[in-house]
Amino acid sequence: MPILDLNRAGLAGLRCPETEIASDVPLADLAVLVPAGTSAVAIRFARFSDGRGFTMARHLREAMGHSGAILGCGHLIPDQAGYLRRCGFSHVEIGPGALAQWQRSLSLSPPQMQQILSGRRARNQDMATS
Repeated sequence: MPILDLNRAGLAGLRCPETEIASDVPLADLAVLVPAGTSAVAIRFARFSDGRGFTMARHLREAMGHSGAILGCGHLIPDQAGYLRRCGFSHVEIGPGALAQWQRSLSLSPPQMQQILSGRRARNQDMATS
């Protein structure tokens, strides 16, 4: 299946990582399943309504400091694109012919707050008020 880079909204040359974790794995087990230095991790969603994979990605980024790729696999829909990105996913496995839907969803989702606050316009407004 094609893999979409959620930051660039284009197809990625990433292949499915060897480390794949089901979304129902307890967070306490992640340290053993994803050792330090792992370059890429796939989180498999069994159902699109199962939000545990989002929590898992956030835990990998924030609590464990994982800086490599996090790939969302399984039952995910384009409407979840912005949320996947905000929770720490860098890539998502998409169905054949679904690229345009995913790109549209990404274009409609607001940018991350950190990007807004670090933008040139935000800095110019700060200078004008000081």
